[in-house]
Amino acid sequence: MEDYLKKAIIYDGPEDTYGPCGCGMGMAIVPVLVPKIWFEDKFPDEADYDEFCKGFDCRRVAGMSCNNVFEHEIEGETYLTNFSCCRECAQKAVEGGYAIKTEAEHP
Repeated sequence: MEDYLKKAIIYDGPEDTYGPCGCGMGMAIVPVLVPKIWFEDKFPDEADYDEFCKGFDCRRVAGMSCNNVFEHEIEGETYLTNFSCCRECAQKAVEGGYAIKTEAEHP
């Protein structure tokens, strides 16, 4: 993975049912912050192939067409909130090196 592509941040909680996971195999229950650069430039190849955080997250939808994606800054890097994945995809992302886990509180 290129150095300029930052890693997604996977939170231990609060787990909830946010919608289907991008893999199509499980419910997205794990909250994730996704680097904004992924949307401005490109997803890392591994994350793109795994459909990481590409599932429908109900928190991003309000009404018919409002897109609720919020920016959150951590140490000078901008991340996008309201993304999620299943536990299996979270583990695969960490093992694949394009995400890290944290015990910090989800913003």
